[in-house]
Amino acid sequence: MESLFKIEAAVATIITSQPIPEVLVLKRKTNPNDPWSGHYAFPGGRRHDEDPSLLATCIRETYEECGIQLSASNLIKQYPVRKAGNHLNQAVPVTTFLFELTEQPAIRLQTSEISCHEWLELEYISDKANITRRAMSPRCPHVLFPCLPATAGFVWGFTYETLMMVIADRYPTLS
Repeated sequence: MESLFKIEAAVATIITSQPIPEVLVLKRKTNPNDPWSGHYAFPGGRRHDEDPSLLATCIRETYEECGIQLSASNLIKQYPVRKAGNHLNQAVPVTTFLFELTEQPAIRLQTSEISCHEWLELEYISDKANITRRAMSPRCPHVLFPCLPATAGFVWGFTYETLMMVIADRYPTLS
């Protein structure tokens, strides 16, 4: 059966304030069929036909991938649609939803898709001394992308750009 919706996706940028401001990133498992295999990403994914909205997609995917039950009461902002995967020539329109929680919730990873999670301090992300440039894409070995070292790799691409956008917009004193 053909999908009623065009291919589109939604992600949750989840920031906690206690004990210090941090953001959640998930590391995708290695999968040869996944163009974002092994990358850090926000919880989220593609819209399903049964999802009444992209916010519903975001909430469903977040719960499936990491066990966090988000609600509209934690929603701070919906950002405009941006394209992810531009370097792959498979760009997907993605809507980012910003959620703020008081403290870190318990995490229950969907181990079939996610290998680990990490809470990154906003001060660490916003410190330009922590940003490096690396050849991150096998399709573009000569192109250096800005990225942020994390425990099990680098945050780069759409996730990196989204982090910088959210910090500049919501936490301008850090940028």
